[in-house]
Amino acid sequence: MRRDRCITDVPVGSGDPLWLLEWMDERFEPRDPLFDGEEPPPRPPKRRKARGRSPVLPLVAAALLLTAAACGGRSAHDEHRPLALHATDAILVQLEQGATPPRPAPDDGSGPPIVALVPAGPADEAPLLRMRVPAGTDAETFALSVASQPGVAFAEPVYLYRTARSPNDPRFKDLWGLAQIDAPGAWRTTTGDRSTVVAILDDGVGVSHPDLAANIWSNPEANAADAGGDLDSYTGDRHGWNFIDGTSDVSPGGDTGRWHGTHVAGIVGAVGGNHLGIAGVSWHVAIMPLRALAAEGRSDLLAQAIDYAVDRGARVINASWGGGGRSRALENAIARAGRRGTLFVAAAGNDSTDALQFPAALTLENVLSVGATGPDDRLALFSNRGALVAAPGVGILSTTAPGQYERYDGTSMAAPHVTGLAALLWSAYPDATLGQVRDAILESGVPVDGVQRGRIDARHALANLDAAPRSNPKLRLSRTELSFNVAEGRIPRAQLLELRTDSGRPVPFTATTSAPWLRLSVRRNDTPARVAVRVDPSKLAPAGREAEVTFTAADGSSVVATIAARPVARQTIAANGMGCDLHGGVLRARAGCACTLSIDGAGEAPSIRWRLPGGALASGARLHAQFIRPGEYNVLVSADEGEVDALKVVIQ
Repeated sequence: MRRDRCITDVPVGSGDPLWLLEWMDERFEPRDPLFDGEEPPPRPPKRRKARGRSPVLPLVAAALLLTAAACGGRSAHDEHRPLALHATDAILVQLEQGATPPRPAPDDGSGPPIVALVPAGPADEAPLLRMRVPAGTDAETFALSVASQPGVAFAEPVYLYRTARSPNDPRFKDLWGLAQIDAPGAWRTTTGDRSTVVAILDDGVGVSHPDLAANIWSNPEANAADAGGDLDSYTGDRHGWNFIDGTSDVSPGGDTGRWHGTHVAGIVGAVGGNHLGIAGVSWHVAIMPLRALAAEGRSDLLAQAIDYAVDRGARVINASWGGGGRSRALENAIARAGRRGTLFVAAAGNDSTDALQFPAALTLENVLSVGATGPDDRLALFSNRGALVAAPGVGILSTTAPGQYERYDGTSMAAPHVTGLAALLWSAYPDATLGQVRDAILESGVPVDGVQRGRIDARHALANLDAAPRSNPKLRLSRTELSFNVAEGRIPRAQLLELRTDSGRPVPFTATTSAPWLRLSVRRNDTPARVAVRVDPSKLAPAGREAEVTFTAADGSSVVATIAARPVARQTIAANGMGCDLHGGVLRARAGCACTLSIDGAGEAPSIRWRLPGGALASGARLHAQFIRPGEYNVLVSADEGEVDALKVVIQ
């Protein structure tokens, strides 16, 4: 975001110290053409040598203070303090385990009578819900009021984050950054492997770029005959997902000049050895494009994108963005990724301050914050200081529009050097743990002022990991028990099991069932995998059955899930919440109350659908809803395949 500066209104000559001040202000906060238009003029060569040594600098500092006072602006300290930008349309509400949704805001008569609160987190944790902000209400004030309600762990605005890079028009044909981190030294051992998945959480990736196309991730679930809506709502996500538009189109937005994520992807993994363009840090890798930023990125969508990436096997997530408020929802998503073995690499920020931007400021064990160095192997003037590591981030040549390359600056360009190195390490040692890869990178550092552990070195990191102890990965299941209620003449919706290893390493597995009435979407695959489990009622005994699904790794180790199926007359719905009573197939609710509706025996079936009055659609075995306006309504529920039932709702 650009700062307001009245200094540019002062007429100065090229010899005036204020001219230098204006230029330095631009360089210490690189301007992004996504938001700020043209790039600042280059500094005259004769002044470049005097940086940090010229007696004019004290005059510049004094002029800055006087000018800020005259303008009535913020102090120099406040000027570099990150602004907590947030959306105005919604807040995020984290419930405590077992709690019901918060009460709705007063009704102005313009909205629907029943409002679903859409979950923004995983189904197997306490609900994180997206709640609409009433018109004319400040989001922060509304979050504070909701946070005081019983059962609410926290409520916060939906914070907004921006990318952090600045391009320069002149192109350098050499990739000096790869030489500085000694990537060629690491390439003697490995140039990468396409089994290693890296998520680029950004503004989209140009998947058709000839230097990227061969390394774009392909979703194995998209090829399954019954994937689609049976596994989740991300239908057709062959190469990733667009969280901005809710589609499978992961290319950059309508502005064709926006190639930030494509540039980042090229640094990580442009195809090497193909006689074309450039090479990434990792020549061979699976790049998972996730479009979750437009002009800005929302914390709720970014958190969902992180969960998506981890569920589909990303070992590294690149976050070349930041600067919004400290979102607990986003922090929780990053922590969940760490518990499942995923490294999160975050750009330190381009504010030239000692404070790292969020989420780079997080001290979680799976987070690596990255500052930017220049060709002189010193921290760039614009880079925030205090990051764990640094990497090249000035004049970095990489992929942009299809068939094109440009040179960008920023910690946004430094972070993917670290991401690419992590992918390179895991390609050589796929059984390495998250902690081992992170430590190998940290211990490789070449000392640089302003950075905790120094500038990364690929060859040394590889040598560090080579010396780390190894252990056989163990299979882990998301759940070890599933229960199905089977109504006569109906087929219950599929439920999901997620299989992975404790280290995150991909290993081949086979799946077997102990009964003919169990059907699986996957019988043989590599971890991580999501397996849809179904019941075939035609082969189920009248009294119901219990059976097992066994997942066996190549080394003979296995894990088992117990599956129970019991016949019922019909699917039943339970209601939980003050002011809600479900009796005789009719839900009676007081206007202004909120409750959670759940399908009995449906577990975590993600393909169950709830259609509310007015046409709004919600998914999953639970519906978190607020009941607003008195009247009689129908909620249409599809809890079995191909069937729709009506639930009568009376709001009094």
